[in-house]
Parts: sequence; C-alpha cells; structure tokens
Amino acid sequence: MFADTTPTNHPSAADGVSPHTETTGKAPWAWTWILFVASQVLLLAAGGVWAGYQWRQDQARYALPRFPKEPRRVGPLHDRPNDVSDAELSRLLWKLRPRFRQPKSQVNHVDHALRFWGVEATFADEDCLSGEEMRALLLDYRRFKSNWGDETEPFLNQTSTHGVRARVAEGVATASHVDHTLATLAEVGTPLDYPIVLDDGEAKVWDLLRQAVRDFSLNQVEYEWSVLAFALYTPSRTEWFTSEKQRISFDRLAQRIMRQDLPQGVCYGNHRLYTLAVLLRLQDETPLLSAGVQAEVTQFLTEMTARLVKNQKADGSWDRDWAGPLPAGSSDGPGSNPLGNRILATGHALEWWAIAPKSLHPPEETLQRGLRWLVTTIDKLDRRGVDTNYTFLTHAGRALAFWRKRWPAEVTLTPVEELLIEETPVTNGEPTADAPVATEAPADVSTESATTAEPAPTEPVAPGSEPPGDRAD
Repeated sequence: MFADTTPTNHPSAADGVSPHTETTGKAPWAWTWILFVASQVLLLAAGGVWAGYQWRQDQARYALPRFPKEPRRVGPLHDRPNDVSDAELSRLLWKLRPRFRQPKSQVNHVDHALRFWGVEATFADEDCLSGEEMRALLLDYRRFKSNWGDETEPFLNQTSTHGVRARVAEGVATASHVDHTLATLAEVGTPLDYPIVLDDGEAKVWDLLRQAVRDFSLNQVEYEWSVLAFALYTPSRTEWFTSEKQRISFDRLAQRIMRQDLPQGVCYGNHRLYTLAVLLRLQDETPLLSAGVQAEVTQFLTEMTARLVKNQKADGSWDRDWAGPLPAGSSDGPGSNPLGNRILATGHALEWWAIAPKSLHPPEETLQRGLRWLVTTIDKLDRRGVDTNYTFLTHAGRALAFWRKRWPAEVTLTPVEELLIEETPVTNGEPTADAPVATEAPADVSTESATTAEPAPTEPVAPGSEPPGDRAD
C-alpha cells in the first residue's frame, strides 16, 4: 500500500490549527464591517422612531382646539319696559328691517343685519330678506352671484390649505371687519357643519373657522371679532398655537384686548368691550378665563362704565370722546358728523351693557337717559338717515330689543309710515327751493349722516406695535 503523498492545504488538528485557516485572517474585517452596517441601521431606525415621536409631539402641540359643532349663544338678561315700551320697540325695529332684496346690496349691511335679526327672522315686507336668505347670500356663491353678477369676485374663497377666507375691506362686496362674518355666524347659532357653496367647490363653516385660527396673529389690526368667534365656538379653557407659533389662550387674548389705549379699536373701541362682556358671560357655563384674568376683565369693564358715566352728554348720548378727551388733531373716525358718531357710540355702549351683569351697569339715570336718546333719535330718522347709518343702527336696534329681554326676531313689528327722501336736486351746487327736507333731528344733534364708504385695506402691523385707531362699521 502506498502512502498518500498528495499535498494538502489543511493542517491537521494535531497541529493546533483550525481546518479553515484560509478564512481566519479575513474574519475580523468581515465581522467589523457587518457590525458597522448593523449599528448604522439601528441608529437610522432609532432616529426614525425619534423623528416620528417628535413629529407626533409637534402635531399634538400645534393641533387646533377641539370645537363642538354648535356654538354657544349669549342673549339678553334684562327687561326695562319703562324705558322702551312694546309699541316703541315694535315701531323702531320696523324702521330697521333689512330691505336688501335689490341687486348689489352691500355685503357689510347684510352681514350686520344677519347679526342683528338672526336666522329666525322673517318679514312681511317683500323687499326684506329673511334671516336664512341673508345667511345664504353670504355663504352660497350661487346666491351671491345672482346678486352681484359674474364680474364680481366671490366673497368667500378657498385657500391653498383648503380652508375658506372671507374678503375684507376690498369694497362694498366684502365684509368691513376681520372675522366679522365668522363671528356673526357664531352669534346666530350656525353649526360648524353648515354647508358653504364656493365658486369652485363646497366647504363647511368649520373651514372658515379653521382658516381664521390659522391666520390669527396677536399683532393683527383687528382682533375683536376673531376672539368673539373663537370664544363662542370653543367649549372650554384651552390653548393652541398659531401658524406663527404664537401661544394663544383666552387669558392672553383678553389681556391683549385690554392693553390697547381707548378709544382706539373698531368703533371707538366698543367692540372690545362687547367681546370682554361675552367672555364674562361664558364664564357662567364653562370658564375660558382663569380666575385672575376674570377679575382683571371685571375691573376693566367697571372702569369703562365709570368713564361712560362721566362723559355722557347732556342729552343722554355718547360721542367718540366717551372714554375721555381725544388727542389734539384726532380724526372724526367712523362717522362723518355728530349724529353718526353719537348713534355709533351710544348704540354700542348700550349693547354691551345689555349682555353684562347688573354689577357692571351704570346708575339707573344714566341708562334711562341713554335709552331714551336712542329711542327718540331713531324715531325721528327718515329713511335716508336709516339707510346711511344702517350698520351703526343694527347695534342700536339689537340693544333696544335686548333691554326688553327679547331677540329681535321675537318682536312683532308694527308698520309705520315712512318719509322717503329722494335725492336732492342740485343747481349750481345748491339745493333747489322745493327740495324735500329731512325729518327734524333731536336737539343738539346734526342731521348730517355718517359715511357709508368702505374703509381702505389696512397695512400689516409690525410685531409688538399697537393697532391703529378706528375703522367704520
């Protein structure tokens, strides 16, 4: 037998060497590479998990509040039949009915009238829009188009984020205040799932609210109606972040409203007082304010009442100086003359008092004189005076109804004969001798009317600065 002399590359176990010596030298490098790759995969996986966690945290942090479908409503509390009789209320509200069935009725008039009358209102006068028709004109492009025509840009438009935004201060086919339409819808009880018909699709009121929350900034020019809408649609105390990453709470919003000097703000600052009064009323159901800020708001409104008492005019009205002497050179503001200014200031003051608790009311004599001035003044207005001052008068009419503890739609209207003043013929710049004369106004009050011109678009306000002064209703 011949011995096996074939060369071999496999040392024997007796030599103390593994039979697989050809891979032994390479093994450390291979395993190092495998471990490196595995560690990188694990790190990437961990990073992905962390990023996902952070994304979820950010989503939760910057998520919008949970809004219930139905808004809360703040209605009348007080009844003063000795100051405003049933007959007077019926007669005065007849004069303020919404005669807007004609083409191209101003959107801000319809907007204010809907807030005044509510969706429940119906009228025997065929020239008047019902509450439901007014809401449709604002929210249904088909109705808007039939009123304004194809050449007018839609009032509501869809945004790139699939929200809905109303046009503001761009002419008579737009609203006059930021988020006034949204606040109006809230005040008349419009649910968030109520349909909106756009020129290029469909949406819901929720999309209008969602966009308003996203757009809101503590530095925007107008914020009174935004805060009002948020409060009525928010069920409880909550916080959220704007798209600018500003932390928002109702405490902060209330303090923002109180910070601005008076009478700056919309309509001599009166909308600010109304919104604060609403926040106090909502405290009775589900508090939106902390106890400390609630006390601040109460003190602030108490001080505002003291100013109103001090600055009431001899005839019972208030003017644009209701908060105190105006700075030298200040503009006339929303109204163009004493009558328009007084209707605005008096109606707005009586409106927020009408929803406020008695602890915030002025003395009886102050209230009585203010209400009597408003009744007498509206009684003496001719139709042109009503039409010219209509947006201001919606606050006044709503106040009168609330002081009888009624929603305006609950009042039975009594038709009265109205003097319709035609446009005055002009010859060489002067009225003709036989031109009709407007109904006499109360003593101490000019018969000139407030302007109905739309305000120019406002400029953005730099962060940290205060908004400018008045803008017209």
